[in-house]
Amino acid sequence: MSDRPDQPVSPQPDPWSRPSRPGEPGAPSWAGPWSEQRSDQPDPPDHQKEADRPDFRDEPGWGANERNGWGAGLDQGQRQDWYPGQPQGAPPSPGGPPARPERQPLPPPPAAPRVLWLELGLVLVLAFAPGALSLLVLALGTGADTTGSEQLVPAIVSGLFSAFLSWSPVLLIGYLLVRSGEGRRGIGLGRFDGRADGLVGLGLWIASFVLVLILAWIFSPFGQREVDFLPNELPLWFRWIDALVIAVTAGVTEEVVVRGYAQTRLEQLRVPTAVVLVLPTALWGVLHLYEGAGAALTIFCLGMLYAWYFYKTRRLWPIIIAHGLFDLTQLALLLAGTSR
Repeated sequence: MSDRPDQPVSPQPDPWSRPSRPGEPGAPSWAGPWSEQRSDQPDPPDHQKEADRPDFRDEPGWGANERNGWGAGLDQGQRQDWYPGQPQGAPPSPGGPPARPERQPLPPPPAAPRVLWLELGLVLVLAFAPGALSLLVLALGTGADTTGSEQLVPAIVSGLFSAFLSWSPVLLIGYLLVRSGEGRRGIGLGRFDGRADGLVGLGLWIASFVLVLILAWIFSPFGQREVDFLPNELPLWFRWIDALVIAVTAGVTEEVVVRGYAQTRLEQLRVPTAVVLVLPTALWGVLHLYEGAGAALTIFCLGMLYAWYFYKTRRLWPIIIAHGLFDLTQLALLLAGTSR
């Protein structure tokens, strides 16, 4: 018989019972954020879940009062000097040259995944449907008679209609970015830096020419079809204007849709990196089959260069510059050869 008075015994937690939340009394040591947590309360309705979802504009750098072109986003006030090899957020090293971060931040998803998939599909259909219809017409052989488009007035009307079809998905993207609050900064179109973006764009333009020359020789056995973008029957002044419009339209609209918007949305949807790079670029390459299989493969590889650069930096201005200059130079060489 013990002389000690009876003392209450603290109950020991049952390791097989429902784990308590981390930090609560009785929580086992292995209970953590990945432990299964049950609740006797019913799940909140869907609209309550949406209301409780944190707004991406509450994230650092995406405040409502920060200027970003069309909407919120990072701007000069959120930037800091950063140097290669230096952790971001650390004070700048004395005497070191200022540099931008290697990659602009990816904005958090502005909506539920099903909404993002629906919007992405709508943009891609609007962007690629006219090209797909043109391929169908070419395959059926119903587009052989082009005498009407070789006249000035029909050519002007046809050019305006083509420009409208090309810019329509860009207008839709602009609306979606304004509605979500991401702004053009969300797809890599932050404030244009003439020195940095311009020099990188010129470098990409030169790299594009070297790459295309090599790939055109490699893929020449697959065949290439000569396409008369600027018919000789049209006045020379109109062909120069048309060449400039075609180059600017292709450089802006294709890069905004394929690289800026499609790659951003796919990355926000957390698809594999290979899909982010290959899927939009492959669709873009398929729409160039009217130039032949060899030309389509060459354009696909060129698009992969642009896709890789955008994925690594999330800056779209240099790619737009490179793409526009590349198309303009090609058309200028075509005009110079036909005007002799």
